[in-house]
Amino acid sequence: MILAVTILAIGVIIASCTDRPVPAQMVAAVSRNADSIPRYSILELSFKHNGVYDNRFFDAALEVVFTAPTGTRHRMKGFYYDADVWKVRLRPDEVGTWTYSYVWMDKAGFRYEGTGAFDCTPSDAEGPVRRHPENPYRWVFANGKPYFPIGLQDCIGARGAELANMFIDGGDRRGKNRKISPEEYFSIYGHAGFNLLRFSQKNCSYPLYDNLDSYRPGESMATDELLSLARKHGFRVMFGFFGFHGKWIYGSAPLRILRRGLQKVQGAQEEALWAPDAHEIITKEKRFIEYAVARWGVYVDFWQLLNEREASDEWTTLMAEYVRSVDPDPKPISTSWEKPHLAAIDVNAPHWYESESELQSDLRVQQQAAKWKLAGKTVIVGEQGNTGMNWDPASGLRMRIRTWTALFNEISLIFWNTSWSKAGMHHGRYSPGRTANIYLGPEERGYIRGLQDFSSRLDPGVRIAPVEVSSPDAVRAYGLRSDLVAAVYLHHFTSHTSAVRDLRITLDLPRPAASTRELVGEWIEPSTGKILVRTRVSTGRQTLAVPPFTVDLALLISS
Repeated sequence: MILAVTILAIGVIIASCTDRPVPAQMVAAVSRNADSIPRYSILELSFKHNGVYDNRFFDAALEVVFTAPTGTRHRMKGFYYDADVWKVRLRPDEVGTWTYSYVWMDKAGFRYEGTGAFDCTPSDAEGPVRRHPENPYRWVFANGKPYFPIGLQDCIGARGAELANMFIDGGDRRGKNRKISPEEYFSIYGHAGFNLLRFSQKNCSYPLYDNLDSYRPGESMATDELLSLARKHGFRVMFGFFGFHGKWIYGSAPLRILRRGLQKVQGAQEEALWAPDAHEIITKEKRFIEYAVARWGVYVDFWQLLNEREASDEWTTLMAEYVRSVDPDPKPISTSWEKPHLAAIDVNAPHWYESESELQSDLRVQQQAAKWKLAGKTVIVGEQGNTGMNWDPASGLRMRIRTWTALFNEISLIFWNTSWSKAGMHHGRYSPGRTANIYLGPEERGYIRGLQDFSSRLDPGVRIAPVEVSSPDAVRAYGLRSDLVAAVYLHHFTSHTSAVRDLRITLDLPRPAASTRELVGEWIEPSTGKILVRTRVSTGRQTLAVPPFTVDLALLISS
């Protein structure tokens, strides 16, 4: 139901400078999606106006200043939506009565101003993602709860405003797979524990513009739906502004060849990655950033400038600083290829594809994490997967060991999902060394569910802690500890067929309260998430006997 509608009719007396028809009356109507919005939900104001424009994205401007109950002001830009409608979106972060004032204007001199108010009610929403105030490698929500990202991305299609169906859980390339809607896709993977979506236009996905002077309204609406569905099913969003900026042309093969040829003949420059003094192009790039922030900022927790493109430090810094200047809720910014040495970049986001021996998967994560964390910034691996083929018999096990070790090494992984077939890459031919994504089927989803059930019991204060193991030549141990909990992950790296017995570990355990002398320890099977053994454990430094296990084992100790 559309609420709070205001209508203004104005006789047009401004002479037209062109011969295009001008309406006898220009009508503006303002509405909002609700009078009462739960905290961290989306307020949407819609402005309807029947003006005639060469380009509705650029020839009219909407700005709204929202004032929170405490007096904090949020200046929000609007954006062209569709037909005669412009919108502005806000995710209010304070409970109470908000007021706002708006100005809508166009190049012809039409101007419409007004005010309004709405109520923000309490909710149990966690709020936006923030960097941990004391640990640069961890994330928390605005309400203080920890956020341990496990992400995915996929090839995403759209025909205008309609998102394409997805395909998962396929066998060989001729075998059956599951055709599902985007809603079902996010429901399935969200239920499995995946909680971060990376979406980057022009990266095995549809474009949001033909060029920087021509945006796509249909695909923009498809993106509204995509990100809204992701958030509905528990995903946070990493949004890539430009993808393969200037390098990737959308359309059929003949159309791509024609467009590329025209670019060469005309000498048209479409990007300023290595020309930060190309002011006209820089202005257009900033204009698209402003549009994306205005339209999708309410869905997003992380921004990314590029995907697998080199760019100058000057351009990267200029664009990152511009994002901050137009985003009312400053979010962490990354780019790819990664540039963690720049002060303007908050997140180190490397890409990593490898099909290492599963016996070494934990060690490879540990080695990579140590390298990526040298910059002192949070690490989110922007793309992770296999080489050769997206699936092999050990693929799921490798993924399980990688994700558990990543949690214990304070980094996060975003998997590139290709699950329509277990032979979904390189025309079905195994190609050693080539990037091959990963198959996230029922086995893999079950592993993630078990890990996220485990991580949900950790508190935001956990840090890496040493663990001594009695057989370091056979088992590697990883530890976490806070004032409230301790956790251990063990990997039997010499064999996955014979059990480890008579193992002991030594570690320092928390003292959660002066009156607490005993804790509860739970030995957990990572492949299923089941508790194998529950026992009482004393606080302080302890040596514990480990139940027999074959591949890996986890321990959670709390009061």
